[in-house]
Amino acid sequence: YSGSSKIEWFPKVASAAISVGAALAFDGSGAVTPAAATSTRISGISLKKVAATDSDYASNTLIPVVFAHEDAVFLADVGTGSASAANIGVQYDLKDSLSVDLTAFAHKNVTVVGVIDSTHVLVKLANYPFANAS
Repeated sequence: YSGSSKIEWFPKVASAAISVGAALAFDGSGAVTPAAATSTRISGISLKKVAATDSDYASNTLIPVVFAHEDAVFLADVGTGSASAANIGVQYDLKDSLSVDLTAFAHKNVTVVGVIDSTHVLVKLANYPFANAS
């Protein structure tokens, strides 16, 4: 939506579908995988769609990932709950790699910084990897 970011290329986990705009997490072996509701740190946002029909679907090929600086703001879908001004400034969990759960607070992956409407919010990644980047 706005702010600074950096694009890096990382291997994707083999045999996992990834949507453009999906939040990603590292899988423990250095590959990125779609973030889940239980992810504790968001690595970045996918710039490439990966589908089961891709010739490299079962491989760990590189994909572009947006790493957000602390001023980066992303538009997010609300997967659970209904957005209102009361959500601004509160940290929430992801519902899945493509949406936010405005009823869950266990992992606090994103901070809501604005509300577009009841189903769309502006968020900052709570665990941005380049906190001191210039």
